[in-house]
Amino acid sequence: MNNRLLILISVCFSVALIVLIWFQVYWISQDFNIREEVFSSKVEEVLNATAARMEKLSPRGDHKKIIKRTQGITFNNPNYSPQGKKNVFFRTTEETSIDSNGHQISRLTSKDMNSDSSLKFSQDAMGFLAQIKAAQSNLQSGTNDLFKKSGLNGYSFFNRVTEEDYYNDYKQKLDTVLLDSLLQSELEKKQITARYIYYLTSLNKDNPRYGDLKRAENISDSLGVIHYSVNLSPGNRFIEPEYLIVCFPTQNRYVFRDMWPFLITSVVVILILIFSFYFITINNLRQKKLSVIKNDFISNMTHEFKTPISTISLASEMLGDTSITQTPDKQQRYLKMIRDENKRLSVLVESILQTSILDKGEFKLKLSEVDVHEIINTAINNTQLLIGQRNGTIQTFLKAQNFRLQADRVHLTNIVFNLIDNAIKYSKETPEISITTFNTAEGIMIQVKDNGIGISKENQRKIFDKFYRVPTGTVHNVKGFGLGLSYVLAVVLKHNGTISVASEVGKGSTFNVHLPI
Repeated sequence: MNNRLLILISVCFSVALIVLIWFQVYWISQDFNIREEVFSSKVEEVLNATAARMEKLSPRGDHKKIIKRTQGITFNNPNYSPQGKKNVFFRTTEETSIDSNGHQISRLTSKDMNSDSSLKFSQDAMGFLAQIKAAQSNLQSGTNDLFKKSGLNGYSFFNRVTEEDYYNDYKQKLDTVLLDSLLQSELEKKQITARYIYYLTSLNKDNPRYGDLKRAENISDSLGVIHYSVNLSPGNRFIEPEYLIVCFPTQNRYVFRDMWPFLITSVVVILILIFSFYFITINNLRQKKLSVIKNDFISNMTHEFKTPISTISLASEMLGDTSITQTPDKQQRYLKMIRDENKRLSVLVESILQTSILDKGEFKLKLSEVDVHEIINTAINNTQLLIGQRNGTIQTFLKAQNFRLQADRVHLTNIVFNLIDNAIKYSKETPEISITTFNTAEGIMIQVKDNGIGISKENQRKIFDKFYRVPTGTVHNVKGFGLGLSYVLAVVLKHNGTISVASEVGKGSTFNVHLPI
C-alpha cells in the first residue's frame, strides 16, 4: 500500500469517525434534554399535589366548607285546582354539605307548593318562580309525570351549586414537618429519589422569609440547576402567599444516571473503532518498514556473501592455473585466503542462524562456570588479525576480583567478539580500543570503549533493533546485516543482565554490559 492511499484512507476514516462522534454527542444531548423535561414535569406535578394536600390537611385555623345545591321544578297537579285557577305548582330541594375541620354533615330538604303559596322561598327560587309566572300564565293541565311534556308546554327546572370556605382565626404559620412529609411522599410516588433542598419564602421584601428566596436563587445559580416553586395558598386571594421552592443539587447527575448504559456502549464502540484503526495503521506501517528492511537485508547479505565467494573462486583458479608458476609461498598464501574467506562465510551464516533461533524462541543457554577474563582474552586473540590490518591497539584493564560466573561460554564469547568487531568497524583510521572489567554489588561490568565515529542520541535508541544500521547517507563503507547488537541484547537479557551505550558523534562509544554473578 503506497503512502498516498494510506493517507487517503486515514483521512476518510478520521472524518467518518468525527461525524459518528458528533452524531453520538448530538443524540445523547437530545436524550438528556427530553429526560430533563420529563423530570421537570414530574416535579411540577409533585409540587401541585403537595400544595393541594397541604391546604387540605393544614388549614392553619378553624376551617369550614359549605356546599349548597338548590334545585327547583314545575309540575301539574290536576287534583288540586281551586276555583278553576291554573296555578303553577313548584317543588324545591336543598342539599347542604358542611365540612368543619374534617367533620362532615349533610342535610337534604324538599318542599312542594303552588305559586299562590305564602311560604317564603330562597332568592333563587323566587326569581325562578317569577319567570314561570310571566311565561306560563296560561299553563294547561297535564299528568303527574314530572318528566313528561304536556302538549306544547313542558316542565321547567333550575339547578344551582354554591361552595363557600370560611377560615376563622387564620394563622399564617406553616407546619414544616407536615410539609416535608407530604413533599417526600409525593416524590416517592413519582419515583424521584434525587437529593433535594426546599425553602419557604415570600415575595414580600418585608417578610422574614424573603431572604430564603435570595438564598435559593443563589444556590440555583451556583450549582447551575433549576429551582421549582409553587404557591401554598392558591385559593386564598386576601392573604400574603407563601411559596415552596425546591431545587435538586444533583439534578443533572440524576437525569444522566439512566443514560450511563447507552453512553458507555457508545464510548466503548468508538474506542474499539479508534483502537482498531490505530492497530491496522501501525501494523501496515510496520509491515512496510519490515519490507524495506528485508530488501536491505537481502541486498547486504548478497554483497557480504559475494565478496568471500569471489575471493575463494579467484584463489582456487590461481591454484589450478598451470600457466602460473606455483611456489610454496604462493600456494600457502592462496590457501590462507581460502581458509580466511571460508571462516568469514561461516561467521555470516552463524549470525543468520542465531537470528533465526532467536525468532523461533528456541534460544537456550548451556550454563557452566566460565572465566570472563579468559573469554575476553580469547576474543581479543580471534580479532588480533583485524586489529593488525589497521594498525590498531586493544588495551585491557581487568580490575574485577570476582570474574567467574554461570554463563553460556559460546554466547558470552560471541558477545565480546561482536562488541570488539563493531569497535574495529566503526573506528577511525587507527582503532584504539580498551576493555575494562570491575565488580558491582550484584555482578561484573564489562566496558568496551572505542574512538569511533560515535552514535547520535536518536540512533542510540534503535541500534539494538534487528536489522537496524546507523544511516551514513549514500556511502556504506561498513557492511553488515544489522544483526550483531540485536543478538548481543538477546543473549545479555537471557543471562538476566543489562546493556547500555554512551556515545557522542565523533568522540567514540562505550558499551556497558552488566552480568549478575
